[in-house]
Amino acid sequence: MGLLLCALLWPGYVMAYGLDADYQSIQTGLTAGVAMACGLACGVAWACTRNTMFAAGLAFVLLEGLFRSLPALMPPGALQAGSYAALLALTAPLLGESRNAARLAAACRWSSIALAGVAALALIFVYETENGRLPAAIAGICAVVSLPLAAWFLTRAARQAPGRATSVALALIYVISAWMLWQDAWNSNGTEATGTASELLRLMLVSGTLLWLALDTPARVRALPGRNAVDHTDAEHLAQGELRLSELAGALDTQRQVNALISHELRAPLATISAAAQSLDMILSDSGETVDNRLARIHRSVTRMTELMDQLLNQDRLGEQAWTPRGEQTDMAGLVRDVVTAMQPDTAHALVLQAHGPLPVFCDHPLTSVVVRNLIHNAIKYSPANEPVRIETGHTRIEDVPMAWMAVIDRGPGIAEEEQSRIFEPHFRRSAHRETQGMGIGLYLARRICQNQGGSLTMQSKVGVGTRFVVTLPAAGPAA
Repeated sequence: MGLLLCALLWPGYVMAYGLDADYQSIQTGLTAGVAMACGLACGVAWACTRNTMFAAGLAFVLLEGLFRSLPALMPPGALQAGSYAALLALTAPLLGESRNAARLAAACRWSSIALAGVAALALIFVYETENGRLPAAIAGICAVVSLPLAAWFLTRAARQAPGRATSVALALIYVISAWMLWQDAWNSNGTEATGTASELLRLMLVSGTLLWLALDTPARVRALPGRNAVDHTDAEHLAQGELRLSELAGALDTQRQVNALISHELRAPLATISAAAQSLDMILSDSGETVDNRLARIHRSVTRMTELMDQLLNQDRLGEQAWTPRGEQTDMAGLVRDVVTAMQPDTAHALVLQAHGPLPVFCDHPLTSVVVRNLIHNAIKYSPANEPVRIETGHTRIEDVPMAWMAVIDRGPGIAEEEQSRIFEPHFRRSAHRETQGMGIGLYLARRICQNQGGSLTMQSKVGVGTRFVVTLPAAGPAA
């Protein structure tokens, strides 16, 4: 393709400058002509594909052709930075799909943006071509950057058969770029950058690679009849997504079966424990307050486990139905008070309640009680033994909608800022408390229950001070 372009453009140059032109003038004319022809091809490819890679190629070949042919037309530093920015931009999509390739592509894009800014500043403020320090510095930096990119594409060509020709071409492009830019930086004033055979070869390699990609992409991946072509990578990602969805569906079905089994198998031992506790009540009725308190704790624990199974593990509430709230109008202050009263005998921490009722709220009473109990339990788990856990209630308005809120405040170690954004993720355990008992799913379930009732669960925390979790729920039902 490049030789054909040379053959077509050489006669035009000879007609313009005469047959007796020197070698350097002919080579300069060829460089400019090839750049314009290749720029036209890149422009057509960009218009047909709307791929920014071809737009970057258009900018590169025109800037390089113009710079090498007419070095006095624009500041060398501006055109060196601009052309190399375009080269990085067209290279970024061709680096590959691995994690390291994605990082390198991001670095290329950011470097391209930075060089484009340098080119704009050089064009505006450093127009004098006699000052060679800026172009020499830019050329030296770009030459150094070219070497690892050349090594990357050579390594990729050695390891991967698909796309090997493209990788070899890009490696040669960056090897030639490193050599040329180093020559520019080594010049006494950094501005004597004239056309060379290596520049002509680099232009032809860049344009040939882009044209090969433009012609080869439709042949590699075609869409179904009657539809547009689909990118191979997108199709692969779609297939992986469908496979993942299938795996998740199977896992959810398995989880439902396990939940049903747990619900069935736990009911028998719970009934045995409850019956045994009732028998002990009659046998040890006159044994004193200490025995009575311990038996009361057994009864409360059995009642709590039974309620949890009824609300979360019953077969008729599995799947999405398990998270569909059964709303009723109730009193938030009373709900919280009942939970605190039930939990206080089983903990050494003081549970300080500030609840002024009645505080109307529309919620699923059992599920909301689970949320409140979970938050208080977490506060107890992470608080020092001599520090109380505060529970507060109140009302507010959010976008003119009356809401009731409940807050649990502890004086624990607090949560670091880098972990606060993940605290509601399922199975997330804070690095400083991995040894603490738990599955890391309580806060995730609590927030989901609140959101499904039209409310929210938020958190404010400061390391060394403590944490505050706030539950907000609508004060009235949808009808109101």
